[in-house]
Amino acid sequence: MKIHQLRALVAIADAGSVRGAARLLNSSPAAVTQNLQCLEETVRMQLVARTSSGVTLTECGQTLLIHARLVVGQMTRAHQAIDAMRGDPRGRLSIAVTAWVAMTFLPETVARFRAQMPDTQLEIFEGLLAIANPRLRDGSLDIYIGRQTPGVASAEFAYRPLFSSSRAVVARQDHPRAESRSLTELLDLDWLVALDPETEGQVPYRMFAQYDLAAPRSIHFLHSLTVAIALLKGTDMISIFPWPLVELCAAHDGLCAVPVREQLDDSTVGIITRTGQPSDTASRCFIDCLLDTIRDESWARTPEILRATHSVEILV
Repeated sequence: MKIHQLRALVAIADAGSVRGAARLLNSSPAAVTQNLQCLEETVRMQLVARTSSGVTLTECGQTLLIHARLVVGQMTRAHQAIDAMRGDPRGRLSIAVTAWVAMTFLPETVARFRAQMPDTQLEIFEGLLAIANPRLRDGSLDIYIGRQTPGVASAEFAYRPLFSSSRAVVARQDHPRAESRSLTELLDLDWLVALDPETEGQVPYRMFAQYDLAAPRSIHFLHSLTVAIALLKGTDMISIFPWPLVELCAAHDGLCAVPVREQLDDSTVGIITRTGQPSDTASRCFIDCLLDTIRDESWARTPEILRATHSVEILV
């Protein structure tokens, strides 16, 4: 297998078509097709199925894609490391950041990082488990600032804890159950929770099982804080937020914490990277800027940020 063949497979997966892959690679459709055919001959299996709407990867193609992304990503990092040693620091850093950290520490962190590495391009994702973990695994994400998969220890990821906070059930301020004192009173409502693919979405159900309660009649999974807030504000749905996010969203978005007596599991946020991946200059710089921002109280913090940070235990 050649690196240019693996790049073709990754580009086809990302673009959804051979023509799109050619544009991504600044190549021709014929060259992409030839690279794909050579790769299929090498593995002696079909990797791509052509459809009327484009192409899809076969099961074998999906399996090889995971490794192809790692190889292509590592080669890119190797070139960036050599370029940096030659005095050309241009590169790209891909990070995912959990919502409340993005709303508090991220702007100052990015400002410090850009001052030190102005030629590095940033790619930033919303830090949800369902988005971050697969990208960490396939090498398309360098750093994840967020939660570990609850109850799952993984040797493939390195974890450095930053914050610990409690969590709360949230609803709109005029919700008919906003003053409920027990989870029992909320079981017939629609719940919005972040999908955790590592445990097949079972984590929210376990929260009720520990109090010998039946699971809610309706649990829905989300992948966006923006969508969650819109639904919470406009419906009778409820959700679970870490306390810093409650502090940030309560007044601004008309949400409130429901005062249930049951204790929800704490939420721990940390720096998560892929184990065994060489640490590049940009990653080290970004992590250092984040740690400096967390520890430094001299930069301007709004009242909302202060309330949010006062609701967490800082672990660094």
